Amino acid sequence: MTNADIIDKHDLTFVSGDVLNGSLYLCQGRGVDQAQVRDEIIIQLRAAGLWPDIESKPVPDDHREAHKEQLQFIEAVNYTVAGHNVMIARFDHEKFPSDKVRWDSWKNGFDARYAHV
Repeated sequence: MTNADIIDKHDLTFVSGDVLNGSLYLCQGRGVDQAQVRDEIIIQLRAAGLWPDIESKPVPDDHREAHKEQLQFIEAVNYTVAGHNVMIARFDHEKFPSDKVRWDSWKNGFDARYAHV
C-alpha cells in the first residue's frame, strides 16, 4: 500500500493540535457520505481517551498532493464499521511524527470493537 493508494481513494479525517495523534488518520471511501459512521468512531475514540475534544479536520482536495509528498506510510488496518469499510492509517511526517503507543491503542480499540476486513 502506498500514500497514493490511501490518499487518492479515501476521505481522510485527522485531528490537529494533539501530538499523540500526529499523522494518524481515519479513512473512509472517497465521496461516500459516512459522516455518521465517522462521528460515531470519534465519539468512541474520545471515550477511550484517544481523540481530544477538539474539532476533527478533513484533508481537503487541494492538500492531497502535499500529503502524498510529505507523509511516509507506516501501516494501515481495515475494519467494517456499521456495514462500511473504514481504514485507520499511520504515517510519519517530519513535523508531525506518529506515536507508536497511541497507534497501538487505536488498533487495540478498533480490534475490540470492530471486525477486520
